[in-house]
Amino acid sequence: MAAPNLIPHIRNALTDLRPAERKVAEMVLGDVDFAMRASITELAQRADVSEPSVTRFCRAVGAHGLRDFKMQLAQSVAGGLPYASTAVARGDDVRTLLDKVGEAAVQGITHARDALDPAAFEAAIAALAQARRVYVFGVGSGSGLVAQDAALRLLRLDIAATAFTDGHLQRLYAGLMEPGDVAFAISHSGRSVEVNESIQIAKERGATTVGLTNVGSRLAWLVDIPLLLRIPAPIDPNTPGVSRLVHLSIVDALSIGVALQLGPQTLEKMRHAKARLAHDAEPVAGSADEMQ
Repeated sequence: MAAPNLIPHIRNALTDLRPAERKVAEMVLGDVDFAMRASITELAQRADVSEPSVTRFCRAVGAHGLRDFKMQLAQSVAGGLPYASTAVARGDDVRTLLDKVGEAAVQGITHARDALDPAAFEAAIAALAQARRVYVFGVGSGSGLVAQDAALRLLRLDIAATAFTDGHLQRLYAGLMEPGDVAFAISHSGRSVEVNESIQIAKERGATTVGLTNVGSRLAWLVDIPLLLRIPAPIDPNTPGVSRLVHLSIVDALSIGVALQLGPQTLEKMRHAKARLAHDAEPVAGSADEMQ
């Protein structure tokens, strides 16, 4: 029997699959939307295997055949996002409100962890760690705030990072980028005209582009390194919106990964900087704080 969420189940089974079956698995993980709608012939052609290999793959991951596999895959995609239909009702008390919002955040972050491609995540860490400078693009109260947080975290690692939330400035600075630079775009919908145009400009300038966005979005197709999630938009004003929290958790993981890759020297710089901040924050003898 397949695991409740088929996507991480397939990922965990990769090492146990035969070579042809593994090619099918990697193709499915790389484009779940295509896998859910494609015929067996299209799947075989995309994975460069025979049609029987597709059938054997389906059975290897617990399905009875292709039809059953596609049904389980669709249920996994939908089932992995239960918070999409979790709305706060008018009659809910405060405890229920806290439970629903908290559970939505937990489920969103857990699903993002399972859905992210580890290879793409590792590539993003390497690009950021080696970057000459990083420009982070995002707009609005969600992605814009996450972009600012990402730039601040990278600055603390002694990486020249700047966040731009204004469309005009995004295009302007994208046009100044060079090979060795990284343009990091954050967009829930992936449809932001300003962000997408800035990424295109950065690519033309030779910069490496990274995108944190939803599967199937325009931005996902534009960037060199896509970090793809499946986060639904809130159904109504009473539905918890978790995209900002999920994006912040991914940015946190990225910054930790970059810190680990940069090594002890960078961590020592961080300790010195924190010690200096703590020293500067100490009240001076005879200051107004002491006299109060």
